[in-house]
Parts: sequence; structure tokens; C-alpha cells
Amino acid sequence: MKPMRALLFFTLICSSFLIMSCEKPGLTPGDNLLPGGDELTAFQTDTFAIAVQTQIEDSVRTDELSLAVLGRIEDPLLGSTECQIFTQFKLSALDPGFPAAMEIDSVVLALAYNTTYYGHPNRQQFAVYPLTEELELDSQYFSNSVVSYTPSNWIEPGYDYLDVDPNKDVIVGGDTTFPQLRIRLKNEVGTFLTQPSDLTVLSTQDNFQQYFKGICITAKARMDAVMRYDLVDPGTKLTIYYRDLSEATPDTLLYDFVIGSDCARFNRFKQNYSGTALQNIEQQSMDGSQYFYVQSGGGLKAKLQFPTIQNLSNGNKVIAQAELQIPVDLDSRYTAFDQLFLRYIDENGQEKVLPDEAAQSIGGFLNTTTQKYSFIITRYIQSVLTGEINSQGLYLLGGTTGVSAKRIIAHGPEFNPSQPSENTRLIVTFAQ
Repeated sequence: MKPMRALLFFTLICSSFLIMSCEKPGLTPGDNLLPGGDELTAFQTDTFAIAVQTQIEDSVRTDELSLAVLGRIEDPLLGSTECQIFTQFKLSALDPGFPAAMEIDSVVLALAYNTTYYGHPNRQQFAVYPLTEELELDSQYFSNSVVSYTPSNWIEPGYDYLDVDPNKDVIVGGDTTFPQLRIRLKNEVGTFLTQPSDLTVLSTQDNFQQYFKGICITAKARMDAVMRYDLVDPGTKLTIYYRDLSEATPDTLLYDFVIGSDCARFNRFKQNYSGTALQNIEQQSMDGSQYFYVQSGGGLKAKLQFPTIQNLSNGNKVIAQAELQIPVDLDSRYTAFDQLFLRYIDENGQEKVLPDEAAQSIGGFLNTTTQKYSFIITRYIQSVLTGEINSQGLYLLGGTTGVSAKRIIAHGPEFNPSQPSENTRLIVTFAQ
């Protein structure tokens, strides 16, 4: 701790009273701590002990999102991540009236690209499997949910390897259209969808979705990118191109099966930490004194505890600011979170929003210049010291975790003992 200049002292005292004015009556941090007439001195310290562990994240809900992620990415530190799409389809129009005499020309599954991707897009191998288990719109699906499907790949042989380019327009029927992934499926898929033995299958959406339960889309090879697609974009659809043989000169016609907001769908994430320092993470937490990790898709989170924070209760102290700094290693090959989030763990083990976030003052954004995340958690620290919050520690979590393949490699509190600014640390400014 070190005394600061008079100007800083004056600023801190003013800030302290402003902060206290926002607290609930009876719980202001300075109550009964500042005897009248006592002189105050400003201090700053960053010597609090911090215990950090990397843990497996609880599964996150990934159902009924407009965006989906598909692909595989390999990380030398965090292993591999595979992202799959599970989705229903619906009829674009009821009772389409397919001719009895028809010939399937082709079947194409189109996925409209979102502009975001993770890794380096290249050529990937895909597979499309029909579901054997119904998806339910009123059910909840998570990043680790399992829905059964047949191992029979619906992709036309020879069309499973495709170039992936989210910035390249494509030609469809002679017209240039927006970037999309177009997967050629077997013609018998078209026969299955257009010629059911019971034509009432095509008369209602419920009947159709019981008949055709949906598909699982997955990437089988190349671990260089995870792409993001827009499932409710009009360009995302399964199109049957066919000819009506009852006509003297058969024209090629088409019919679309689409994904709407009323279709059940979810993203599944499969992480594999084999061969990395995290290979036993599912059995036990990993010490984060040197490094710790956060990963999307129900992958990894960090738990932080401050065992010496109650030392601030000694003496007459007014907390002006508490800042948690988390330095990270950035790598252009992998996408870091734009923002991280903190949740405190209450006495029942439940995750709770910090009062600083509720007051919209917490921060948590990545500064790419300093390569740090910074959180202002003044209200949280004050509430812990006054007993308003009984906290068992903090969880550090990623944002957009259900539709992204992001991660961070963070410096632990003992990363570089000779350079505290390179370590995760809690900086508290207070008056006494």
C-alpha cells in the first residue's frame, strides 16, 4: 500500500460518497466505520491472494437459435471441437400436389452463411444423417444433448467434400445469389420426401414432421474451421428439383422444404481434450495459478476465489473502486471472446448476477491493445465486506457461447511474479 497525492485523495473521497449514495440504506460500506473528525488517507493495493481453477462448464441451452455452427477445429492447447446441427424442416406449402409420374433431377441442401466464422475456412467433408428420434419444439436442448439418427449418409457420393467460402456468391439456376453452402443429396431423398405412401403426410406440418423427423449435419474431416449459418434465412432450405413426366415436354420444377421459427433445432458441441494438459478436466478441476481457460459451447469456465478479501474489513476503510484485471494470450488462429461475464456463487451454489452488472458498470470487454479483460466489481466487493452477499467465489464465463467456437488462454495470478501487471489481479482503491 502507498499514500497518494492530495488530488487523488480528494477524488477518491468524492467517488466513495457517490458510490455510497447508490447503496441501500443500512448497507452503505462506510456506515459506522468513519468516526467524525478522523482524517482519511487514500491507498491502492493489488496483493490479494487469488485462487483460480479451470472447470468443465455446465451445458448451455442451444435450442431455437437463429444461428447455427458447423465444422471442426483443432487447438493444440484445448484439443478439438466438433459442432453439429440438428433441425426439423417444414412444408413451404401444404398439399403441394406432386405428380404421380415424376422424376427427381437433384436434391440440394442449402445453408446461408452468416458472416462470422472461427478458424480458417477451407475445404471440408460433410455428412447429413436422417433423424430417427423426433425433435419437440417445447423441449429444451443443450450443447451436449443427444438425438439419435441413422448412420446412412444422405449426401450423394462424390459430393461430400466442399469448398467453404462465406464471402463468395454462388450461381443458382443461372442467377447470382448470396453466399451459401450447397450440399448435393441423393435423389432417393427427394423420392422419400415427395412420394410418401400416405399422402396425408403432406397435408399438415405435424404429419410431415412425424414422417420426416429432421437431419443431423456434421463435418467429418478437416479441423480448420467452424462456420456459422443462419437457419431461418430464406436461403436456408432443402430443395427438390423434379420433372413432371405427365407433360409432353417435362419442365424442371422445384419445391422447398424450409426451416421456420416454429421448427425445433439445436447446436451440439463435442469437445475432445485428449493429449492436452486438460485431458483429465472432466474428472477434476485444473489449477489455474499459471494459466486458466474459458471456452464456448459448454466447454470450459474458470472459478476465482479471493481468500484474503476480508482483510479489507480491518480498520476504517471506504472502497472507491475494485477492478479485476485478466491478461490473456491472443492468437490470430483462434477467436477470443469480445466480452466475458462474471457470476458469483451464493451459499446454495447458485450462479447470481453481480450488482455491478445490474448497474451496467461492470465492463468485461477485451482490450486488444493491452490484451486484458477488465471488470469493475466495486459493488460486489462492498457487498461481500458488509455481509449483504455471501459469496463462495466467482465464475468466469464466455458470451455467445451457444453459437460460437471461441476461447481464451488467461494468465493466472502467479504467471509472472516479477511483473504483477501480467497476472490476473484484483486492484482495490480505498480510503482510510
